[in-house]
Amino acid sequence: MGAGFTGSMLAARLARQSPAPVDIFLFDRNRAFGRGVAYATEIDRHLLNVPAASMSAHVEEPAHFLGWLRGKGREVEDGAFLPRGLYGNYLRDILGRSPDVSTISADVQGLQVGDGGVALSLSDGRGLDVDRAILCLGNFPPASPVDEHIDETCVDHYVADPWHSGRLSEVTPDDTVVLIGTSLTMVDVVLELVAKGHRGRLVAVSRRGLLPAAHRKAQPARSPFSLDHLPNDMANLVHVLRTAAEEEKRRGGDWRTVVDSLRPHTQALWRRLPIAERRRFMRHVRPYWEVHRHRLAPQVAEELAALRRDGRLEIVAGRVREIVARPNGVRVSIARRRSAAREVVDSGWVVNCSGPALDYSRIDDPLLVSLFADGLVRPGPLRLGLDVDDDYRLIDRMGIASPQLFALGPMIRGVLWETTAVPDIRRQCDALAKFLAAS
Repeated sequence: MGAGFTGSMLAARLARQSPAPVDIFLFDRNRAFGRGVAYATEIDRHLLNVPAASMSAHVEEPAHFLGWLRGKGREVEDGAFLPRGLYGNYLRDILGRSPDVSTISADVQGLQVGDGGVALSLSDGRGLDVDRAILCLGNFPPASPVDEHIDETCVDHYVADPWHSGRLSEVTPDDTVVLIGTSLTMVDVVLELVAKGHRGRLVAVSRRGLLPAAHRKAQPARSPFSLDHLPNDMANLVHVLRTAAEEEKRRGGDWRTVVDSLRPHTQALWRRLPIAERRRFMRHVRPYWEVHRHRLAPQVAEELAALRRDGRLEIVAGRVREIVARPNGVRVSIARRRSAAREVVDSGWVVNCSGPALDYSRIDDPLLVSLFADGLVRPGPLRLGLDVDDDYRLIDRMGIASPQLFALGPMIRGVLWETTAVPDIRRQCDALAKFLAAS
């Protein structure tokens, strides 16, 4: 269930690895099979945040994406950052070469688990019986960070979900736009507006005003860390990372090498951290980790820098305190960080770029609502996504892992925090495909 990278590549991996013929059904009402939201974009400025050489869909064939590009007559450098839409074509091509996969243009809105398998209820009124069901629903629309501060009359100028509403097309070139959030979603919205000819003022607001860092030319990753020697508390762990980054800089290197060298240990480190330390990470460290870990293509970082130099994009550390209606737009009151003063911005639009919703028990999705109501799932640690065991089996309200229900990708970030980038998710797809094929 879900046909973005996670669902599509799991389907392709299972079709490839199964020792016997298997019927695989892939569901997506929007028919974005293989692409999902992330790779369905037609904006060429929307670039991958990972170099092409690291974007193979197959664990055992690291150069598969580069080979596919060469087969299309495109020679690219290993470190090139390519359009996400092009990568979506690559994923769709892989899916199209998987004959055991059937695509169904509907959503699963409910399911019942029995001894013989799982009965699915589809949005088009049909039912379907399967042996196992895997949730690969990806990221859900962001929760609104300003519900208590926004006048209900502002709805016509407030974009609650920049990915599914299509309302960015209503923004006129000279409109001032306030964006709530300064991370990757904000970057994509800015690039889309600019690509469509926007020339007005853009004001991006987040609590700390942090922008994702830029990639630099790839360097061989050092390995200064051993999992056994990494501390289990945030204060000392941050100290270790900062010390390593400063030492790398003294040697003429780059902090990016230090962050990248921690990646092989990230999942194991997250899982062994006490809940109190994970909570401390989420509250205090996460924003800084994410802008260093999830970096921008150099071209994108330079375009943002140019917009800021030209005065068209302003990054503000602060909070939106009030949004009220005015003729042809809204008036936004912003409290800057460490300042008692309020800044008022007369804006045509406010766009919620605060990132995907993480507490799935509060998401108004028919399937999730029914799964929680029936006790078939429980929230992941810290209420991040859904809880699963080591084999990606969903854990129910009573703490029992299901033999028929599974979940992968961003849905399980409470268990495996690094669950957003292709190199991380493809390993999950490979592992679960092997488990299902063997069983």
